[in-house]
Amino acid sequence: MALLNDSVTVAILLVMIFGSVSFYLYTRLVQNEKRVALLENLLLSLKMNTEASFMGSDMFAGPETVNPVSAPSPLQEEDVDTMDEEKYAEMLQGIPTAATPAGETAAKENVNANYEAMTLKELQALGRQSGVAVHGLKKKEIIDSLKRKNTPELEGAEVGVQGFLVSLESEEKAKEKEKEEKADL
Repeated sequence: MALLNDSVTVAILLVMIFGSVSFYLYTRLVQNEKRVALLENLLLSLKMNTEASFMGSDMFAGPETVNPVSAPSPLQEEDVDTMDEEKYAEMLQGIPTAATPAGETAAKENVNANYEAMTLKELQALGRQSGVAVHGLKKKEIIDSLKRKNTPELEGAEVGVQGFLVSLESEEKAKEKEKEEKADL
């Protein structure tokens, strides 16, 4: 039994000595790699500086100034958008704030709903909930009526294929065009 205890003790000591020697050699190897990398960086810097001194100091210099392509010009009146302050205030009042009633958040969720992924029964239930007549309609027709119901009405806008077509002209110009069109007819 004593022989077994002695052999286990010797084996543990040999493993510890071997581990210590391995760790020492590994740390020396890492230190030597760092020294070599530092030496390579120094030699590269010396080489670059030597080449720069032989080639001249302007080898690595970039352009000191950039010449403009065109002359500066002030903004023209047609480049600046103008908006009536009253219309802007009305538009800001129409924007919902963070504290909206529960009914309005439900309507907003319906706008973002993916109607095509819903079944016919789900669309019918959603249509009844939002007040759209869905009796006897096909799935596509229900989807179209739900989209029409949930899209906000914009003043002076016409519904187009891609959504609302909004005229960016002022009301006065639009009225003048209408008068001209009526006069031409």
